[in-house]
Amino acid sequence: MASGEPEVQIIDGLPLIESATKLKEEGNDCIKRKEYSKAVTAYENGIAMLDKADGKPMLRVEVEAMVALKAVLYCNMAQSLLSQELYRRAAEAASWCLSFDSDNTKALHRRSLALEQTRSYGPALQDVLALQRLGGGGVSLESLQARADSLREKKEAEEKEQQEMEDDRADDPIGMAMVHTKERFDEVVQKYDLKDGEAAGELADWLVSGEWNITPKRVAQRWNMEEEDAAVFLKWIQAGLDFKIRNAENQGVAQTIAPSLDV
Repeated sequence: MASGEPEVQIIDGLPLIESATKLKEEGNDCIKRKEYSKAVTAYENGIAMLDKADGKPMLRVEVEAMVALKAVLYCNMAQSLLSQELYRRAAEAASWCLSFDSDNTKALHRRSLALEQTRSYGPALQDVLALQRLGGGGVSLESLQARADSLREKKEAEEKEQQEMEDDRADDPIGMAMVHTKERFDEVVQKYDLKDGEAAGELADWLVSGEWNITPKRVAQRWNMEEEDAAVFLKWIQAGLDFKIRNAENQGVAQTIAPSLDV
């Protein structure tokens, strides 16, 4: 080594690997007890533990062990999220697994299931075809073929529906814009697990409270969303309130007119 150059200090990755492995086992135990949310937390903590070594010099064997362990943690997380019907997050976790282990058949299978539930039939089909090429990975080839056929049918039906919607959009651009907003709203609800409606109700109360400066940025901060998703969430709730106001006004007009029509 040249004089004056700092000596590279190889860090010991084994303690991180051991801690992450314990968290993986903790998550696996939670899955057995059907405590899926706790399992996700354990896997996330395991990944965070391994992330502490990012960018630091380590022995190759330890780096490879960390990569393999991260793949397992993300794959198991995908299963936990699937069990909670958090399909977009499940697909994302499976994708992370595949970024570390591109031939992980469990991750491909789990991502295909998650993508199918989010109506992403084309990508789901590609995962099933990849599984077929890899021999199924524990899923029977007959079952995979049946899924592939089903996904092709769903994909074709969706493409036909989208084409019909495009044709309708030309005739009713405002109405179709609202349909698109509703679809995006549903995606946001699914993505952030807001299915209980509490967030929507709270935002509606916030909007009618008289506070004027309610922006997507503030909504994003309040519910820990990406700002683009917050804008969609806010837009749909505002549209719902506007509809209620117009409907109430129309009912009021009808009530004032009704007596004059009485003969």
